[in-house]
Amino acid sequence: MKGSIRQRGNTYTALWSAADPATGKRHQASQGGFKTKREAQTHLNKMLTAVDDGTFVRPTKLTLGAFLVDRWLPTLRNELRPATIALYEGAVTTYIIPRLGGTPLRAITPPQLLAFYAELAESGRAKTGKGLSPRSVQLVHVALNKALRAAVEWDLLPTNPAAKARPPKPPKPEQTVWSGATVRAFLAAAEAENDRLRALWLLAITSGMRRGELLGLRWDDVDLDGAALRIRRARVSVNHAVLESLPKTAKSARSLALDPHTVTVLRSHRKRQLEDRLAAGEAWTETGLLFVDALGEPLHPTSLTRTFKRATARAGLPVVRLHDLRHAYATAALEAGVPLKVVSELLGHASIAVTADIYSHVSEELNRKSVEHVASFILGSAAG
Repeated sequence: MKGSIRQRGNTYTALWSAADPATGKRHQASQGGFKTKREAQTHLNKMLTAVDDGTFVRPTKLTLGAFLVDRWLPTLRNELRPATIALYEGAVTTYIIPRLGGTPLRAITPPQLLAFYAELAESGRAKTGKGLSPRSVQLVHVALNKALRAAVEWDLLPTNPAAKARPPKPPKPEQTVWSGATVRAFLAAAEAENDRLRALWLLAITSGMRRGELLGLRWDDVDLDGAALRIRRARVSVNHAVLESLPKTAKSARSLALDPHTVTVLRSHRKRQLEDRLAAGEAWTETGLLFVDALGEPLHPTSLTRTFKRATARAGLPVVRLHDLRHAYATAALEAGVPLKVVSELLGHASIAVTADIYSHVSEELNRKSVEHVASFILGSAAG
């Protein structure tokens, strides 16, 4: 039994025939999209070997859309956080299925995906003046790459076409980091206003915790006498519904020490919450959470972000995201000489490489100062 290689435009297709084990009838199979004849020949040889040893699986007419919705997405529930699953589902239903959903899974090629990414970047430009953001296109690619990698593992595809069709990396967002003076001005304004969320703002700044981690804190996670807390869960918004989930990464579940001032403010916060509970009476909802409204109801993550923006505006300070308080903490820690590995652990990053990438600008400045300091120590006045 022989096969053949055919050139179709700028790509090559491998063709071969095999007998159906159930009926004995022969059928033709093919796989296209190879950039070189050698790649196509390598694949053909692999398929002919599979036919000979009985391991060949006949290609199906399964479409990309059916694969994503019926086979891939359901498997994510046991391995990813709800917020991440929602992002992938949105990418699949909003962008992938409308344009590629009807394409046979095995017909997807790298050039086709690159054209798809370019189309997404260009879509709507005539009406809005801009297409899909590079970060959103990157999300679509990440979803496709993960899904098609699974298809290879499940023997539905010979190779992953998304692995050879990478869109341009989105630019790093510019970080606006408050100075120490700005941070102190914000906290002073919150104290002057008797802001009921003063303790949350302070904890965000002195711990670097994520928004969901702050909102997921319970009083039994906090040891004020021992000046420490444990991060064991997060409250996140998925399609505006709030879900309680595990922290973002395995290393996000962590313990943090608290400074004396933050402990004092948290004690005052607990006293105020007990007073709110007494004032609310039967209207109070007991959740055990650190940060709730005047009736004990949990705070919505999106509402918290809006509240922070309003508090910033009232204080007359530069507008930043709530997440930028985390950046302010990390930057301050690095500038104070805390080792990068320790900062990475405090932030709950998956690896030190993540921290180094995000705060490369800080590391570069610190490296420059270190070089100057060492040179000055070795060379003395000659270094100047």
